[in-house]
Amino acid sequence: QLHGPVLGTIEQIDIYKNGRLQLAFATPKRVYIIDRKGNNVAPFPSKFNDAITQPLSIFDYDKKKNYRLLVTQGKNILMYDVKAKIVKGFTFKSANSSIISQPKHFRIGSKDYITLKTKNKLYILNRTGKIRVTPKTSNNFSNQNIYLYKNKFTTTTKNGYLVSIDTKGNTATQNLKLSSNHYIETTSKTLVALTDNKLTIKNKTIELDFGNYSNPKLFYINDKIYVSITDLQSQKIHLYDSQAKPIANFPVYGNSPIVLDNIDKDRNLEFVTKGENNAIILYQIN
Repeated sequence: QLHGPVLGTIEQIDIYKNGRLQLAFATPKRVYIIDRKGNNVAPFPSKFNDAITQPLSIFDYDKKKNYRLLVTQGKNILMYDVKAKIVKGFTFKSANSSIISQPKHFRIGSKDYITLKTKNKLYILNRTGKIRVTPKTSNNFSNQNIYLYKNKFTTTTKNGYLVSIDTKGNTATQNLKLSSNHYIETTSKTLVALTDNKLTIKNKTIELDFGNYSNPKLFYINDKIYVSITDLQSQKIHLYDSQAKPIANFPVYGNSPIVLDNIDKDRNLEFVTKGENNAIILYQIN
């Protein structure tokens, strides 16, 4: 039983560095780490008086499992270690207004970049929270996440432009003709966008039947891109490749976005979705 709904996705971490994974996530007033049996890992959960307003960000700078947990509260961010102690070397405390997307960490070459944004300012910080890159123009940002796309920090504006910022602060914009209620997700080289009933994968646009669509999900597995989207109205899951071609035998029945992965020892991929309100469905793609 949790104190409130989970914010964002649940992450797997290995705080004891022994291959046994824990689950880490935040609710509006708690940060949890629980073990594989569902028990709290001491000293968690951490309790907060003020609301946590973005999903828990977990950074593993050098891939050595020395995790940093970043908690967002309005315009403030707090960095903790896995013993729930504040990291004193992190100096950034407050943005100019409320942070509107989950803070992210990227590595370019040998340098670390921590990114976060408010409605009119994008912050690109170093590990200690000092400004590493200052964008040369400002924008009226959407609430979409920041991605590293074509080696540039990339997000969107409220009026549907793609904004790209390089490591010197040079800023470029591209009109994607997105509505104010849009969604983007990228890998390093592939951009997916949804606006109204139009799904764009790279430069190819699919006109979907009118419906109530979940946010599209982008998966990169075995050197192949997959894009999924669920019509919650007709209860159909669609799956496409990087060329925007439908995968054979789709659509299939489902009531939620999917998580796609290879969960066993054969080469076939599996995905999980919601069936009826009390059911989970696991599919295998043959």
